[in-house]
Amino acid sequence: MQEIDVRYTAKIPVQARSKARFNEIILAAEALVIEIVIDQVSPHKIAKRAGIPPASVYQYFPSLGALFSTMAEIHFIKAFDMVEERIAEKNISNWQDLILILVDVAYDFYTQDKISETLFLSNVVAPGVRELSATRLTRVGNYFADKFAIIHKKSELKGLPEKIAICIEVMKGVYIRSLSVHGEIKANYKNEARILILGYLDEFFSSLPKK
Repeated sequence: MQEIDVRYTAKIPVQARSKARFNEIILAAEALVIEIVIDQVSPHKIAKRAGIPPASVYQYFPSLGALFSTMAEIHFIKAFDMVEERIAEKNISNWQDLILILVDVAYDFYTQDKISETLFLSNVVAPGVRELSATRLTRVGNYFADKFAIIHKKSELKGLPEKIAICIEVMKGVYIRSLSVHGEIKANYKNEARILILGYLDEFFSSLPKK
């Protein structure tokens, strides 16, 4: 079992009052992330924005890594809900249908949520975000690969989770390119991501037994 790195672990409150304070800190940090460069965010600025003592920030977040990793997790899990909604809305008939959902969700995840764009695509990397990126990608790879059980046997899908994780990295690269060139993620870059990922996975799915 992988050990938990305490540098990136928040103290999760139990009582309602403490939960409210915890959420105040998160909201203040998110507001600052949008307003200023992420590496200029500090516990004291967060405390000032939230109207609380700096000690309260450290009470729940022993480091900025713990704070930013918590923020990243909060926004990251939204993508799973988006995938569930899209799959429920669509009649899945082939692997391409699922992959296009993956691409569309990733595009919406980054373009509809400025915090997610900043945390995951910014050239200024927040502490605690990059360090846990491999774990997040493994989770999404395993989670999304399980969805292919709709149309394929699980025994046929060995190796797919890692390929899905690679696809996520490819999409990130495409969208980072769009941000660096255009200052935003253009819709045509989503199409480029589709072309790259469909082509990459075609070899894998073409090798599976025919139904």
